[in-house]
Amino acid sequence: MSKTKNNEFGIIVNDEHEFSIWPTHCRLLPQWHYTGPIGTHMEMQEMLNQQFVTTAAATFITPETQFRDSQIEE
Repeated sequence: MSKTKNNEFGIIVNDEHEFSIWPTHCRLLPQWHYTGPIGTHMEMQEMLNQQFVTTAAATFITPETQFRDSQIEE
């Protein structure tokens, strides 16, 4: 896939450490800035996947899943 301005993306971050993949041809949102290299959307998604682990809020942990997960660790 050839890179053109319309299919280049970067990872942006704000002061609250929220990250997003953003097209480089679009104006940045206030309070956001680029961090790291520019590439295809797939390349940027892979970078995020390598750097971050998806987590669930505590409200999604139920007694059933907590019990099941504790059994797996034993």
